[in-house]
Amino acid sequence: MLKRTWQQLVLPRWEERPGEMAAVGVWGAAVTVTHFTSMALFLYSRIWWWDIFVHAASGFGVAAILFVLKPRLLRSPVALFLVLPMAVAAIGTWFEVYERLFTDFWVNWSLAFYLEDTAIDIVADTAGAVVFGIVRPLWDRVTTLRRDPNRL
Repeated sequence: MLKRTWQQLVLPRWEERPGEMAAVGVWGAAVTVTHFTSMALFLYSRIWWWDIFVHAASGFGVAAILFVLKPRLLRSPVALFLVLPMAVAAIGTWFEVYERLFTDFWVNWSLAFYLEDTAIDIVADTAGAVVFGIVRPLWDRVTTLRRDPNRL
């Protein structure tokens, strides 16, 4: 099933949009390295806003992945500013469930702290998706102007 999904979903997009697929891969790798480096250096507990930053960057990246994999579904402004952020919020919510299930045994957070952290994380994920919704049309405009400078 994974091989079929890869062949039907990822490879055609790589052929259509190699630059975008590479950018999404680099972004994902950078966010992943940032996360694990942050864990090793205790940045999440040292810098109060670091978790918000990493979640926003992750939300931006998840939005980019969804857009690159299904670009025709996400062309309209409603899709970019409503559907895409809602999808990223849903994915972020599932990540928060995972985080609660698999970190509860080594992190002793109170329920109140966990709920506040979760709400902030989901808002940051969603904000990252909204920023993607703003950046994506601007990116299209810049690439169009680069190809044809006379077209405004």
